[in-house]
Amino acid sequence: MSQFILPPAGAIYRSLSRLIEEADLVFFAGLPGVGKSLLLQQMSLMALATGRPVTLLQWDVARQPFERPRYPLSQGATHPLVIRATGLWLRRALVEWHANAPSSGGMLIGEAPLIGGRLMEVARPADDDAEAILRDGRTQFVLPAPSIRVRALIEARRAHSIARPQHENEAHDAPPDLLRALWADLVQVAAALGLAEAAAQDAPYSPEIYTAVYRHLLRRRHVQTLRIDQDLQPTASVYALDEDLPNLQARTDQATEILEALEASMTLAQVMAAAEKWYEV
Repeated sequence: MSQFILPPAGAIYRSLSRLIEEADLVFFAGLPGVGKSLLLQQMSLMALATGRPVTLLQWDVARQPFERPRYPLSQGATHPLVIRATGLWLRRALVEWHANAPSSGGMLIGEAPLIGGRLMEVARPADDDAEAILRDGRTQFVLPAPSIRVRALIEARRAHSIARPQHENEAHDAPPDLLRALWADLVQVAAALGLAEAAAQDAPYSPEIYTAVYRHLLRRRHVQTLRIDQDLQPTASVYALDEDLPNLQARTDQATEILEALEASMTLAQVMAAAEKWYEV
């Protein structure tokens, strides 16, 4: 059973409460292992308590129709074509959702990892109907920024939850070694963007570098940083919710259409080259 754990007097609770009042779409952006799933769960509980219907967007759910059957995970890695296709689908899905949900008080609460291009399409401007929605003040991006101490605690708990999962989604979580590899990738991106000095592959996690890169990626969106200095210890899986909430996910025919269009317009070499520059906005 999911349980509400945020202290009502705390800054995180106040920030999420304000977003529930003022926003229709909220995306928790950031690396794996910064608390996105926990905050999504907690905000969903808060929004439901106010009477707002909630739709979820979760990367590990959204990508699945694009993986089956041709592009399955390979050693835990998502194929670049799947990453690109999922992002293109999402922009269309946001327009469809937005046509109906806000008028009934609905909220979309989602995760946008961005690293490696995962849903970077919501950060990158495009000439389509989704752009006005993503630029609107009622669409907010929240950047959870754990302290060094809290990030270390999250990594330690991740190893435990993968070994002893309480929810099926925990099997898809990035293990600690992948968390560190993704951090190393982000450090290199920070150097490429001129936001940090070039550093060794084993450079320690830095909240300052992390937030600098993500705020750069989201510079054309409404974004706020959520500092996390306290250990938010969940009592159950961060994926557990008492209600079976709807999740945005492509239909099989939609996934096939987008994949086939990409395959016809780009070679694999072009796909891989674009994936290398995923951070270009």
